Amino acid sequence: MTLTPEKLLKNNIELVSLPDIVFQLNNMVNDPLCNAAEIGELIAKDSVLTIRLLKIVNSPFYGFPSSIDSIPMAITVLGVRQLRDLVFTSCVIKKYSKIPSSILDADTFWHHSIATALCAQIIARQVKLSHSDRLFTCGMLHDIGLLILALTSPDETRQVLELARDTNKPSQEFQNDVFGFTQADVGAALIRKWHLPESLIEPVLLQQTNKAATRFPMETAILKVANVIANNNKQTAIIGDNQIIHPGTLELLGLTENALNDIQEELQDSLQSTLNIIYVEQAA
Repeated sequence: MTLTPEKLLKNNIELVSLPDIVFQLNNMVNDPLCNAAEIGELIAKDSVLTIRLLKIVNSPFYGFPSSIDSIPMAITVLGVRQLRDLVFTSCVIKKYSKIPSSILDADTFWHHSIATALCAQIIARQVKLSHSDRLFTCGMLHDIGLLILALTSPDETRQVLELARDTNKPSQEFQNDVFGFTQADVGAALIRKWHLPESLIEPVLLQQTNKAATRFPMETAILKVANVIANNNKQTAIIGDNQIIHPGTLELLGLTENALNDIQEELQDSLQSTLNIIYVEQAA
């Protein structure tokens, strides 16, 4: 029987399952009859999660002039959708903090994911894309398929990454031969399984290709650029993630080379403080 991304996920239900609060919160956010007070009450029931969220909200990345000391206040300043995304990010990192170091270094993986997420949000703001906060989640999840492959098929994933390192080619070029699909296929299938917005699926699916996005071209272009910028830094570079930014991608976004330099500088200014809050606290 041919293995597909969907069958891979189905065969590893426990691995790809997230805490119930993630899905309860998502349903509440999408329910027009549900109010912010009810959402705050749900989050407040989990004291550990509440502490994590308040640390994130009070990080320099957000730069609020005064301290945010409660979930209701966090909802007021961020909105329920962005807080929902922070809950999701926190739970995902906590769930997948134990990556086998012989295959994939956990620090490097999450540093890269967070750098891509930050950069995607910076770009989205610069090009004035509405609901730019969702690009943070997109960046956080863009390589989740690679993580799932490393956890479910460690020997094969190690082989793929070694081939990518030795040939200096994108690892996804070898994944089709080894698995019959790529990490992007797995990532897109997992995002769909988690019932996350469709605007996250196409960018993750097309991030390593030159195929034109038909539904979410701006989001896809932003993710591609953010991933390349994140890989320009040794601290946040992933083996086998070789890409270039095509001129058409920059043209679509209306960005110049000078703008890319400014984005990279802004990323560096906020990256370390954000890593200290979002990653160190979650993985501890």
